[in-house]
Amino acid sequence: MPSTPPLAEKFRLHLLTITITVVAYMLVYMTNDWLFKHIEFTQGIAWIYLPAGIRLICTLLFAEAGVFGILIASLLTSSMYAIFPGDPVTTIGYSAISALAPYLAYRFTLQEMRLQPSLGNLTTTRLLACILLYGLTNPLLQLMWFVMRGISYHFWSGLIVMSIGDLTGSLIVVYAIKMLLSFFPVPRR
Repeated sequence: MPSTPPLAEKFRLHLLTITITVVAYMLVYMTNDWLFKHIEFTQGIAWIYLPAGIRLICTLLFAEAGVFGILIASLLTSSMYAIFPGDPVTTIGYSAISALAPYLAYRFTLQEMRLQPSLGNLTTTRLLACILLYGLTNPLLQLMWFVMRGISYHFWSGLIVMSIGDLTGSLIVVYAIKMLLSFFPVPRR
């Protein structure tokens, strides 16, 4: 009879997945900034936003540990890149939404589309539904936050551009990972 891992081992695993999420997010954020900064719509709203894909992938793979990793990474990148200089409330709200939006899409997919937590039944249709749901939820919540904080008055244009950026970034990252995984042999059962 398999025993459950001790609490210390579970804690180490969660710390590892949080760390992997933070590192992956920050590396992809830096890459996105380097590649696409010149085509940003406005500060914080990009036409192509690769970190959106990392947010979704880490949430799908690591669930709550991924959410914590995204929150930490969002706080770090927001501070390092001075996205909202001198405005810690906006930074915290932005980071919380960045972490919660993919989690909401993940939870909806788990419940409404009967996705298994192991992702054993993650089909292309379920994945695309999750990407679409996240790609619309995150921009809507972010823009509502920005308007409430007086950061952006371009709600509709910002919503369109951020949705395009999140959807495009998510699709690029998901399919890049899918392509990379195709180079590894499929385990035999």
